[in-house]
Amino acid sequence: MPHRREQTSKRFASLFDWRSYLLSCAFVFVLAPHAHAQRAVKDNNYLAVQRLLEQPDDKIDLARTKLEVDRMIDPSIDVEATLALLDKMTKGIQAQLPPGASDRTKLEILRELVYKPNSWNNQRPFEYDLQDPLGKIPKNRLLTTYLATKKGNCISMPLLFVILGQRIGLDMTTARAPNHVFVKWRDKDGQYYNLETTSGAGFTRDVWMQQQSNITPEAIKSGIYMRPQTRKEAVAAIPEILLEKYWDDGDLQKELALTELLEKYNPKSITLILSKHNISVAMLRTEFVQKYSRPIDIPANLQPRYHELQAKMKGYESQALALGWRPQDPKTDDPPFKQK
Repeated sequence: MPHRREQTSKRFASLFDWRSYLLSCAFVFVLAPHAHAQRAVKDNNYLAVQRLLEQPDDKIDLARTKLEVDRMIDPSIDVEATLALLDKMTKGIQAQLPPGASDRTKLEILRELVYKPNSWNNQRPFEYDLQDPLGKIPKNRLLTTYLATKKGNCISMPLLFVILGQRIGLDMTTARAPNHVFVKWRDKDGQYYNLETTSGAGFTRDVWMQQQSNITPEAIKSGIYMRPQTRKEAVAAIPEILLEKYWDDGDLQKELALTELLEKYNPKSITLILSKHNISVAMLRTEFVQKYSRPIDIPANLQPRYHELQAKMKGYESQALALGWRPQDPKTDDPPFKQK
């Protein structure tokens, strides 16, 4: 599960005359009670992410970007040491490839080395973390955690597979589905294939994935789901983990600034649209709902701000729905594409 803001919740404190209106929005979150935001704030994380994204596409390193962002969550991460480990893993894979190996052969060997016990992985294959399958614990979405424990989720697993695949010359990228990330591999003929890393990088058909997660035709047409991400989009999706950190910390100013930055590079990300919606809801609550019993009690000089937030909240909701997004059930703990 990439981001909790793609889920919905109907849990909301009693808001008197406000309650029926706010609950009419399909994806109101449990709001941080201390959250308050009036303007976007650019912190050091913002500036670091901006520098990463401003690089030319051919200079962007997916692994370094992931590790640099992860270090913003866990400052103890040694980026250079982890990159050296990935280099060592890559050389080990390359040593297993026969001369002139085709892309299909490379793919099969990569799958075998990552997901089956062998000397390359010290007889400990990488596995799906059944204790935290949706990656609800932020630390479990860090690449270093996956490398250390060899237990991952639909964030860490596809990213490592793509990182290793790209390093041995495979044309790979990530793709999105509701609360999920998977791999798109393109063969020499230009045909894309879906690979589900949470089940050993098995092939999955588009129609099956769409049925499993109730993906709408509108979502396919708009490109928010199932589409192979560009290099810049794949990289721009990585810092979305920081949005949850800011939300949990009540730093809506920082969340808003980062959301607006990431939108420049990944405008089709439904996560970013929902982030702006949730920020508007939080502002409405802290600026008005918690201060006034009824909308008619709002002072005249604050009415424009109140209507502005209402319009933004409803606008982002309409935008998400028009793109084909639909609320997902927050109660299920079943991985979205778990193969039976």
